[in-house]
Amino acid sequence: ATPFPFAASGNMGRRFARPKPHQTRARCPGPTTGPFALMAIYHFSAKMISRSTGRSAVAAAAYRTAERIEDHRQGLEHDYSNRTGVLSSEILVPEGTPDSMKDRATLWNAVEAVERRKDAQLAREVTVALPHELDDAQRGDLVRSFAQTAFVDRGMIADVALHAPGKEGDQRNHHAHIMLTTRSIGADGFEGKDRSWNSKELLEDWRESWADHANSYLREIEAAREIDHRSLEAQRDEKLDLKEQAYERGDDRAAQELEIEAVELDRDPLPDIGWKAWGMERRGIQTAAGDLWREARGRLEDVRELVSGLRERFADTYARVRDVAEQSLGGLAEALRGADFTALKETNDYVREQEREAERSAEKERDIGIDRERGHSL
Repeated sequence: ATPFPFAASGNMGRRFARPKPHQTRARCPGPTTGPFALMAIYHFSAKMISRSTGRSAVAAAAYRTAERIEDHRQGLEHDYSNRTGVLSSEILVPEGTPDSMKDRATLWNAVEAVERRKDAQLAREVTVALPHELDDAQRGDLVRSFAQTAFVDRGMIADVALHAPGKEGDQRNHHAHIMLTTRSIGADGFEGKDRSWNSKELLEDWRESWADHANSYLREIEAAREIDHRSLEAQRDEKLDLKEQAYERGDDRAAQELEIEAVELDRDPLPDIGWKAWGMERRGIQTAAGDLWREARGRLEDVRELVSGLRERFADTYARVRDVAEQSLGGLAEALRGADFTALKETNDYVREQEREAERSAEKERDIGIDRERGHSL
């Protein structure tokens, strides 16, 4: 058993499959519409795999894909072939890349060989949370589409591994690891490093692009929620502004739902405890960073429980108000059905005749007044 949801990995030898036309709907583990729908979760992180921290690109690739790969530079064999939980893995390459680079062992050994510095940045690793509302084929197609657009079209080689949730963790925790090369690739192998790939602006573009890609798939299956790359504080402030606008236009139900969503966002994000602490926790060694993560996770679950209770009470109250209104309207309709409205019609006709008589009298008085004024003027 592992204390963290990202602890699962492995390989079943399957490749990503593009969904067929009849697979546009997701097979969801829970409701995707209505007030009790599970929220899609946003997570996007990017980190460097550096030699200065004692890491190896070959070892990282073997671990992420649950394969056995020999590290030529160190003379070591990294064997993770017995790991479970890796649903699929795939290498995406730019046009003109040598076919040999489509082999995982060749690729990452070439990366290790071309980097001579002891503090070399070997690869960039991107981790994304995948929407649980999608099925495996849709999640695979989503990751491939994003990696191709964001990374491969820019000149990077992307080594993608799709992971299933851990058996002991949150069963919605589908995620993917994408290892990226840091050098451009040509027909003869790796070339120079493109420093623009390290810019903060590009990282922010990737974060937003991932949200856009994922939301396009969520809209396709008509999921209840979408993901948002912005900070929790920015999202919460927006919900509160929208709540005030709903109250101003008299939509109390929408305002109450927006307030519940704001409560759901009123929390701290889960802390990033670092790969060393993750590794120790996976081996059953409790760490201070792991304790912080578990504490934050507990607060998150408390918020979710609170929000779930608020939504249940809100839905129950709304249903009761609706039932009372329907019963009241139904009783009124039944009372009016077959009633004699003759007296009401006679009264209405009498009132209208009195109004017309008053109008005629007022018009006559105006005419007399006009005649008198004309007499004085003559």
